[in-house]
Amino acid sequence: MARLPFTVIGGFLGAGKTTLLNRLLRGSGGRRFAVLVNDFGAVDIDSRLVTAHGGDTISLANGCICCSIGDSLVLALVRVLEKADRIDHVVVEASGVADPARIAELALIEPMLERDGVLVLADAASVQARAADRHVGDTVQRQLDGADLLILNKADLVDAAQLTQTAAWLQARHAGARVVPAVHAAVAIEALFGLASNGAPAVPIAAAAAAPPPVRRWSLSTRGLLDRAALLAALAALPASVLRAKGILRLAEAPLQRSVLHMVGRRIDLRSDAPWGIAALQSDLVLLGTPDMPAEAELERLFAPAITQRAR
Repeated sequence: MARLPFTVIGGFLGAGKTTLLNRLLRGSGGRRFAVLVNDFGAVDIDSRLVTAHGGDTISLANGCICCSIGDSLVLALVRVLEKADRIDHVVVEASGVADPARIAELALIEPMLERDGVLVLADAASVQARAADRHVGDTVQRQLDGADLLILNKADLVDAAQLTQTAAWLQARHAGARVVPAVHAAVAIEALFGLASNGAPAVPIAAAAAAPPPVRRWSLSTRGLLDRAALLAALAALPASVLRAKGILRLAEAPLQRSVLHMVGRRIDLRSDAPWGIAALQSDLVLLGTPDMPAEAELERLFAPAITQRAR
């Protein structure tokens, strides 16, 4: 049996990894992808395409499957490879602080996989600042160093001069990778694969794996309705130590419609999505930040006014 191509999608928090995964699942181009993700809830899967949902796996009508990584990427891969006759390509979403090139090395020890490439997304507006940050700079630079393809995402958020300068900065630092500007991670599917046809890793397997920076996490789950204005006020009041916020929310103004939140730095995007369908009617919000992010009690006080109605 032919080995399955193995692609890893990486990039720092908020760079657009999940947006790219959504594009793959919606427009697979006839390929049957097995996509391993960290967070099911963040992946926008049209309920009309779901043919089966069994615990940690969702099967889609186009032949793709979406699997939760859970506590172990290796175990998740083992589960996926049990279905090897039903898939054409394995794609892994690395966490926002992981080293995607190191994950891609799994293809060197698993005989059923063949390394196809490492895709790393970079936020055009913030990648240079993140790379110089004392807390996360080493992680960002390591992610960029391991890429076969660098997707300079969110190109619409900077002017032409800054986009050109940032693309040149990336290319100068990472001469071995192709740099592709994109908006909403819109890159032709043909450009994403076949990047390492010889199976060689972008970095030597013996390279030392630096420890990722400590990233604090705080989450809010409530079956109450959220007030949009109060929620936006709380998000705007967060300090710079909060690097990323994301959530699937139930707003008081549209309780039957899912709302999707993404915040990177000071940029907040909150928009209506699909109806809730069979999903649980609750709001889930996650904040990720540096070690000096506010304490749990302070965050709870900050967001408490946004919860306007408790479930009955």
